[in-house]
Amino acid sequence: MYAYENVKKFLETINEENIKFKQHFYERTLDRPISDALIKKYLKKTENILKVEEQPSKRKDEHKYKIWIKLSNKYSLVVVAAIPDSRKDLYIITGWNTDRKWQKAIQK
Repeated sequence: MYAYENVKKFLETINEENIKFKQHFYERTLDRPISDALIKKYLKKTENILKVEEQPSKRKDEHKYKIWIKLSNKYSLVVVAAIPDSRKDLYIITGWNTDRKWQKAIQK
């Protein structure tokens, strides 16, 4: 719950120009039906955040999170992002959309 609240507050206050995308994200969008504009749009809709999970980070000066965002009743958007300790920028590492029914089925 701690990660969820912290990430939600951070996303509510960050400026769109401080959301940066790693090269890995752009490489993956060639195979996935997502874009940087879609990510920016839904990251700012913090009421749609379903879950936040802290991930291990290779860097000591950042925190990495996997964020699940509701797109519709059928689809979710999963974003892996890093927040540096300076809390100035948000780095989007990768993202993908998923069918929520399929996701629930494999969680059982």
